[in-house]
Amino acid sequence: MTVSLIVAADVNDVIGLEGDLPWTLPADLRRFKRLTTGHVVVMGRRTHESIVARLGHPLPGRFSVVVSRRAGSTGDSNVLFQADLPSALAVARGIEAFTGRDEVFIIGGAQVYAQTLDQVDRVYLTRVHKHVAGDVMMPADWLKPFTLVEEEAHLDDGYSFLTYERS
Repeated sequence: MTVSLIVAADVNDVIGLEGDLPWTLPADLRRFKRLTTGHVVVMGRRTHESIVARLGHPLPGRFSVVVSRRAGSTGDSNVLFQADLPSALAVARGIEAFTGRDEVFIIGGAQVYAQTLDQVDRVYLTRVHKHVAGDVMMPADWLKPFTLVEEEAHLDDGYSFLTYERS
C-alpha cells in the first residue's frame, strides 16, 4: 500500500495562510482531483472543516478519514472520524484495500503532514515559484528523504508539478 502526501508549497515551503491556501491555482486543484478521486484521503479536522466551508460538503468521489480527538459526524457515509493518526491510517489502508485500490493520500494540514512524513512513500508537490505570506509551513528539510522522479514545469504560470519517491 502506497502512502502519498499531496501538497502545494511556495519556495519557502509555505502551505497556508489563516486556515486557507495562500493562492488560487486551478491547475493544482484539477491535479489534486485527478490524483485523489476514488481513493481514501486522510486529513486533520481543520483541513476537513476548510474543505466543507469552501465546497459546502466533503470531497466528492473520495472517502475521507478525519483525524480529530473530538467525536465527529457529518451525516455523510464517506467521512469517518478517528481519534489519532495511527488509527486513521489503519482505517484508510483497510478501506483502500477493500476497494481494490493501493494508494492512500495524506492531504493536510501541517500537523498531519509532519506526523506522517516518516511513513510516506511518495510526495506529489505543486511548487509555487514565488514567495507568499503565510503562517503554516512544511517542516524544515522535509523533502530530504525523497528523490525527484518526475517534473512537469509550468514556469510561465509560476508553478511546477513534482513527484518524489522515498530514497
